[in-house]
Amino acid sequence: MREVAREFLESGGYTVIEARDGLEALGIVEKHQGAIDLLITDMVMPGMTGQELAARLKEQRPKLRMLYMSGYSERAAAESLRADPGVRLLAKPFSRSALLRTVHELLKKN
Repeated sequence: MREVAREFLESGGYTVIEARDGLEALGIVEKHQGAIDLLITDMVMPGMTGQELAARLKEQRPKLRMLYMSGYSERAAAESLRADPGVRLLAKPFSRSALLRTVHELLKKN
């Protein structure tokens, strides 16, 4: 799913920094000097949840927006997210257009 999402995003003109898991993502973000506007993460991952990853990254980059992906029902997954306009949920499976539309909507918010 990660590879498909990366291909969709790159085909839409976005620059993607990819990590295999939460620990790798933390290391990449720590070393990355440029801007990172959006974290796209699965809610359930080995080692740490997407929410744990997001909380740790938010400490370093407070303006970071988040897009969670989940194979669970949207209602169940959404209940575990805070009402934050910088956070969205995309249910799997998703189409290229749904991913690109959601990313665009998140990034255009101030």
